[in-house]
Amino acid sequence: MLGGRAPTVADLPRLPYTQQVLSEALRLYPPSWLLARAALRECEIGGWRVAAGTILLMSQWVSHRDTRFFERPEAFDPDRWAGDLSRRLPRCAYFPFGAGPRLCIGNTFALMEMTLLLATIAQQFRFTLVPGHRVTPRPDIVLRAEDGVQMVLHRR
Repeated sequence: MLGGRAPTVADLPRLPYTQQVLSEALRLYPPSWLLARAALRECEIGGWRVAAGTILLMSQWVSHRDTRFFERPEAFDPDRWAGDLSRRLPRCAYFPFGAGPRLCIGNTFALMEMTLLLATIAQQFRFTLVPGHRVTPRPDIVLRAEDGVQMVLHRR
């Protein structure tokens, strides 16, 4: 597709599979795994009364693994994003950068940057996990790997 050259912003529409890979990675390992919001006024959510001031938690980790929205939710499957899944999903079924008025202001830039970096690196290298290394998610303020992600680079 790129013929060995570095991708540019103009190439973004021609990198759908790269974007699918990133969408799937962000589904399984969102940067933020949990959001908290305070109810501004009394309301009802799903039949439950919520008092004003109540702290509500929304977990991307949980929502992104909900079988109502994602078939085989524990599987890494970039092809699930090939069709119109993103348009069919209910609001907040997939929200790796948050949602609403507090949506991460840098989400568009982050997605563009990740797409261009992955397309650049993947042209020259493939990655494999270091044998025996286990990636253990650690939920801090952001989701991260407990002992990092140790990879071996193989030149293509």
